[in-house]
Amino acid sequence: MTSLSRGLSWLALLAVPAVSSAQSGRYFDQTYLPASHNWAFRGAYPQADRMFNAFDYGHAILYETLWRQPTAKRDVLDADELQFITTRLLARPPRVMLDESAIGPEWAKLAPEVMMMFEWSHMLHRQIYDIWADDRIKPADKDAQVAEVVKYYKSRPALALSSKPKDMDLMEGQPYSLAFRERFPKFNGLIWSYHWLQMTLYEALMAGNTKAERRQYVSDVVDQFRKMTLAPATLPTVMPMSAAIAPAFTQRYAEASIIFDNLHSLHDVVSDILANPKVPRAQKRRTILLAASQYRDDKTLVTTVAEWKDMSHSMGVEKMGGLPSFSPKAVPDTSKATKTHH
Repeated sequence: MTSLSRGLSWLALLAVPAVSSAQSGRYFDQTYLPASHNWAFRGAYPQADRMFNAFDYGHAILYETLWRQPTAKRDVLDADELQFITTRLLARPPRVMLDESAIGPEWAKLAPEVMMMFEWSHMLHRQIYDIWADDRIKPADKDAQVAEVVKYYKSRPALALSSKPKDMDLMEGQPYSLAFRERFPKFNGLIWSYHWLQMTLYEALMAGNTKAERRQYVSDVVDQFRKMTLAPATLPTVMPMSAAIAPAFTQRYAEASIIFDNLHSLHDVVSDILANPKVPRAQKRRTILLAASQYRDDKTLVTTVAEWKDMSHSMGVEKMGGLPSFSPKAVPDTSKATKTHH
């Protein structure tokens, strides 16, 4: 599959009916927590918001390709899809949210529960952006609003990721680990750049003291992201960690930061399971669901917040894409990592 066989416009995907979710009542669709700040980010920063719509395509086409073409050659993702996404899709991202089950129907049928976990976590991302983009909410009141949407997110334990930090071994120390980045290193870097943008946008919104500053910082982050995606050699080589690339957000909202790191780790784990031929095809769904349950629980390979932060910084922020350009700490990282991670 190469950009949906190159014959379909990605806009046409909007007309394709969605695949049904899991039959269990635990997986019904649920929308945003009703609030005055809903969609504030979209209204204030439409160019940045549209990037998230493009991200939906990238994740879905990745899983669909790995599931439908288990022996896919490197160029399928690292050349064909990468070029389409970086030069066309991200250059003109869609104005509306895409239906991931239309882009990846077979992936949606394989693990609809996990797809809904991703969607539920992405919704939390968007609601926190909205809070910080809404100038009607006083800075002193934003923390209470963030706490409210995090509580709403955690109200669905079948979908909510743990807010306890996980040891890196849960992502990198399993029998299937590292398979995706070894088979498709460039597309892996692209996915990590998505995570970089998602977290550094919080820094942009929090660093600006005026609407004009926030608008400029958001624009700077998007520009930095685009330059990164157009030069594969500059894409992240380790997974961006919140404590390293979004220190202000992490300091203020450690629980949300941990949820997002667990989200990004689970994205990697699903890619590894699908990409690793050592996991039999008949066992992939079971293995994915087991990994998802481990990222939801508060017991499996949990580490301390202090160890999580130390690990984040030791991996090297420059390898994660660097800090946003406006950050006072955005200087080359010459420190040596105290721990070694793949």
